[in-house]
Amino acid sequence: MPAQSQNIYDQVWNPREYLRQYYSKDYIPDDEEAIYQRLIPCLKRKGRRFTRALDFGCGPTVHLLTPLVPWVEEIHAADYLPGNLLEIRKWLAAEADAQNWDLNIKRVLEIETRAEVNGEQLEARKQLLRSKVTTLKHCDVRQVHPLGDASVYDLVLSAYCVDAATDSKQEWRQLMRNLLALCADGGLAVIVTSRKSQHYKVGDKRFPYANVDEEDLAAALMTSGFDPDSAQIEAIQIKDWAAEGFDSIVIAIAEKR
Repeated sequence: MPAQSQNIYDQVWNPREYLRQYYSKDYIPDDEEAIYQRLIPCLKRKGRRFTRALDFGCGPTVHLLTPLVPWVEEIHAADYLPGNLLEIRKWLAAEADAQNWDLNIKRVLEIETRAEVNGEQLEARKQLLRSKVTTLKHCDVRQVHPLGDASVYDLVLSAYCVDAATDSKQEWRQLMRNLLALCADGGLAVIVTSRKSQHYKVGDKRFPYANVDEEDLAAALMTSGFDPDSAQIEAIQIKDWAAEGFDSIVIAIAEKR
């Protein structure tokens, strides 16, 4: 993220405020539902076992890790802000004031099984997810090696991260190259961005978006060596976050050559 964006996150970001606004509803927002409805069937179709998965720019959330659990041996979560990682640590330790992700985890199980989900199934998935998240890392997508080393992963997931790190589309392209370099050859990348949006709101504070669309994301993937024949890139209208600054998203799933 550029200096201005870095400062706004460093200075005013509040993970608890963000969680209250975006992840405390009694239903699954339409953007999350759209992600689940594409990611879960895709992983099932591929039927591939991944050694290590990375959620890059995870924020204070674990909800997108849940669909990965049946297919990966080990999950790493990385974020720029220590406060975000602290919220994940709370959930992993089942602390009393941790965010409750039961609704999201239950919905993932419903899509996977196409059946009602009971409490025992829910608790089993929570336990399995906690066991598979082995590492929390600091990251900075502005760096050529965003994790501070040369590690790569055979599955890289990143949602609302690079597009929220800058308000410059030119810089976004460079940051995407840094992110996509974390995906190993033959690996799978799952990228979710806002679409044609310039900001999002948390409370009365505005945070940047890079105003990108599906064509920008497709170009970033191809420039970084992803197979166009494997790419599933879709623009999706949403309603739940229009007041917060974005009313459509792009979901891209692609394999690296």
